[in-house]
Amino acid sequence: MKPWFLRKLLIAAGCLASAQALAAGNILIWPIDPYLDADAKAAELWIQNQSDTATTMQVRVVGWQQLQGHEKYQPQQDVVASPPIVRIEGGGKQLIRLIKQNVVPPGQEQAYRIVVDEIPQPVDERKPQMGLRLQMRYSIPLFSYGAGMETFSAASNHANTEPAKLSWQVKNENGQSTLQITNRGNVHARLSNVSLRQGSQKRVLTDGLMGYVLPNSQREWPLPASFTRPDQMSATINARSEQWQSSPVN
Repeated sequence: MKPWFLRKLLIAAGCLASAQALAAGNILIWPIDPYLDADAKAAELWIQNQSDTATTMQVRVVGWQQLQGHEKYQPQQDVVASPPIVRIEGGGKQLIRLIKQNVVPPGQEQAYRIVVDEIPQPVDERKPQMGLRLQMRYSIPLFSYGAGMETFSAASNHANTEPAKLSWQVKNENGQSTLQITNRGNVHARLSNVSLRQGSQKRVLTDGLMGYVLPNSQREWPLPASFTRPDQMSATINARSEQWQSSPVN
C-alpha cells in the first residue's frame, strides 16, 4: 500500500452518520456501521451500482489510530475484504465479506477504516469526452470487539461509550485554537450535532457527524477565531443517554 494512499484518505461517510446507507454518485454502500463482535468471523458490506454501466471497485481495510490528536492509518491484515476487487454491472450489487483473521484481546475494541475506491473505466478515445472524470473514494468505520465487550445488534448504537470518561478542553498554539476531546473509555465515541457556548453566545460546529474519538485517544478540531474560551459543550454521542453536556477540564 503506497504512502500517498494513507495520507489522502477521504472520510466520505462523515455527513451521513444517521443514514442506513452511504450514497454518492451512482454508488450505494450499506451498512455504514458494520462491526465484528467477539464471536463473529466476518461482517457483510454491500455495494450497489445504481448506474446503467458497469463499474469496478476496490475494497481495502486499513488500521485506524489517533496519535497526537490526528488520524493515522496503516496497512494491516487483521481484517481483510473478500473479494478485494469487484466488477459490478449496471443495476447490480455485490456482497463484500469483511473477514476477521485475528482474535481481539478481551475487553478491547480495535478500529479500522474500510476504503472503497472506484477504479476509472478505460476511456474510448473515439468518443468526445465532456467534463471531468472523478474517481470516488468512500471511507467507512469498522470496529472489532474482544470477549466481554457488550454489543447491541438491534439498537441504534452497536456499542455504547461512557460519557463520564469523555472530557474536553481548548488548546491554543501558534494563534490557532483547537477543541481537544479525550476518550479514556474502552469504546469509541461518535460525536455529532456539536455546539459550544461561550457566555451568552452559542456556536454550532456541525449539524451532522463531526467525527470519532477512539478508545484511550485524543482528537482535535480547529475552532472559530471568535470562540477561544467556550465554557460549555453539547453533543449527541453513542450512549444510552445520547445527549452529552460538559464543561471543560482545567
